[in-house]
Amino acid sequence: MTFRRTVGFKREFRSLPAEVQRIARAKFRLFRNNWRHPSLHVHKLEGLLWHGHQVFDLHLTDRYRVLFVIDHDVIVSFAAGPHRIVSK
Repeated sequence: MTFRRTVGFKREFRSLPAEVQRIARAKFRLFRNNWRHPSLHVHKLEGLLWHGHQVFDLHLTDRYRVLFVIDHDVIVSFAAGPHRIVSK
């Protein structure tokens, strides 16, 4: 798998609290090894598409999420923030 981040994701990530960024980096290491690991709580967001691809939600903390899509063998993270990003 190849991992990519959009410019918007990078901007949003930098605005997260430092502790959430630290947690996120640890979760990303786990994600890179096994994106389906149960502790990541990855799940499809039914009916939500981004550029024609099914959107997935990765659980960082109870309040923070990362949204991503899978395009063949490329995972693209495009949003990071409070749980309300799911409803954007």
